Amino acid sequence: MSEPSAKKAAARKLLQACFLEGLLLIAGLIAYSLTGNWVWIAIGVLGGLGFSLPAIIVFVRASIEERDRASR
Repeated sequence: MSEPSAKKAAARKLLQACFLEGLLLIAGLIAYSLTGNWVWIAIGVLGGLGFSLPAIIVFVRASIEERDRASR
């Protein structure tokens, strides 16, 4: 069996990161509704970006590498 390409693996990690970002945003909204403090929403958004930004960078790099390999 062939191994999945780097782009597919990066896409899977990106999907997982988006799921975690959504969970953190929901947690921030719940904490906001309990306390009334807007900082919880900001914490949820920034915490989620800690998962999604690295995954986006890896996905873009894998896409560029795959495109460069295809053009050779």
